[in-house]
Amino acid sequence: MRLLFIFIISTGLTPIFAQVSIRPEINQIADSIAADNQYKSSGVGYAGARTSQWERFLTLKDIAKNEELRQLTNHTNSVVRCYSFQALAERHDSMTFSILLDHLKDNDYVSTFQGCIMSRTTVGDFFVNVVSPQYISLSAYKLTDSERQKLDSLLIFDSGIDLSAKSRLLRGLQPKAHYHERIREIAKEEKNSTAVITLARFQDEDDIEIIKGYFRKEKTEYYAIYAAREFPHKDFYPELTEIFEREWKEKYYNYPKWRILYQALAKYDNEQTLELFERTINAKKRFRRQTLGKYLMIAITKYPTENYESLKPRIKLDDYHMDAVQDEMNIEK
Repeated sequence: MRLLFIFIISTGLTPIFAQVSIRPEINQIADSIAADNQYKSSGVGYAGARTSQWERFLTLKDIAKNEELRQLTNHTNSVVRCYSFQALAERHDSMTFSILLDHLKDNDYVSTFQGCIMSRTTVGDFFVNVVSPQYISLSAYKLTDSERQKLDSLLIFDSGIDLSAKSRLLRGLQPKAHYHERIREIAKEEKNSTAVITLARFQDEDDIEIIKGYFRKEKTEYYAIYAAREFPHKDFYPELTEIFEREWKEKYYNYPKWRILYQALAKYDNEQTLELFERTINAKKRFRRQTLGKYLMIAITKYPTENYESLKPRIKLDDYHMDAVQDEMNIEK
């Protein structure tokens, strides 16, 4: 049934364009965009400067025909593909969703400059972001509920899709039985670190060894700790305390790891956990007391117990760190 579902969705992946000749003036704009080779938003830098690249996009959107823009979404240059898709989405073109599906495996990178932030993303992720709420252009086409369901199904079940959008979806996915086998496969075979968080939510003891495997590499420890927070099994506790002791000795702080580590430990209300929390409160160095105390406060606020309530008045945070508690409370929801 699952494979049939994917096949039905996948039959619409390749849009059929009416082949038209792209006019010379449109090709000239595309060539200039490609020569700049960076996606630039309407305002860049601290001053929000408007760039020549953005002017080219506006001209392209203004004078290109829909058929020309559709063809340009398959241009050899990734920036041209992105601007062309955005132009179609802002026109609410009827082929927008079909073109999006056709580019879910488009892993070419595009360099972006938006506001003060320079970054890079894949073309596939850029396309997904354009049609997602509150991104790029609020006036652009946004997916309907049924289209979002089709997209989500493809992101989960098509192993050939490797986008950040897939990881974002997995991170918030709830443990529905019909997803379990596929999530296990993504975590075990595809080595998608975010999938181990989702897998843990099923709280199935048959998944323990898969989750423990993520503790064995430093680059995947964060996800393993997060998984232990979702599934606080006794087998994970020694791993958590070992990480705490190791990180306590480090000169430099891995802030995201410390934040999720306190939350995972808070799920184990026992004497050893209380000793680690006491050590945090009584740390000699002020920086450590404030920084780690902030993460401790987040943890015991999110996962309160009678024992933890007695700790709260003893965590003496300054105004800056107390404000940060609220700012970071829901980073790992």
